[in-house]
Amino acid sequence: MKNTLKIAFATFLVASQGYAFDVAGTNVLSADATAVPIVDNAGNPIAQGGGYIAIGTFSDVPTNETSMLIPTTFTAFGTPNGANGNSFANGIGADGFYDFSSSASIPEGSTDAPVGEQAYVVIGNALTLADSEFFAVLTLGEVFGTENLAGSGGLTININDSNVDSALVVGNRLDDFEIANVATFNRAVQLVGVPEPSSALLSLVGLAFIARRRR
Repeated sequence: MKNTLKIAFATFLVASQGYAFDVAGTNVLSADATAVPIVDNAGNPIAQGGGYIAIGTFSDVPTNETSMLIPTTFTAFGTPNGANGNSFANGIGADGFYDFSSSASIPEGSTDAPVGEQAYVVIGNALTLADSEFFAVLTLGEVFGTENLAGSGGLTININDSNVDSALVVGNRLDDFEIANVATFNRAVQLVGVPEPSSALLSLVGLAFIARRRR
């Protein structure tokens, strides 16, 4: 009887802890020049409560030239932790910086996606990825796994000035970036975008027409 009670109590404790695979990331590990602000295409830091950020996987990894395909090839993982959802937020309240996390259950033994797939931080300039026109993508090569027997597991993608070069998949790196004449950072990441296919085609047609007229 005692053994049965012990087993039942242990099972209750494990269940009450809640199972979750947690992903997290930040670009401001230290409030100094090693932090890496994210700025829009005009060079303005993404405002707190603005922009889009998530961690997840790609069906087809983008490049700067194919960044407009990001909304259709990216799958965000889990439910964001915190009141700001997928918008930028951090403990110091400074624009350009995020402290993001999300969670979902991936029970031990799972083999379906995203298990075994590489994790990416995806950033957009609008409140949703679908509405964004400019993007950045970063990764440190972390791969999704599963929870352990106790029901916990996770990965972290923390960006600073020493690893941003190798982490940057989509976006432009800026050096010695200054914000509002207050602080200068060794590195920054600027969002990039490419014209819609129709716009790009019209531009090419226009250039060809001009070239023909000049002959």
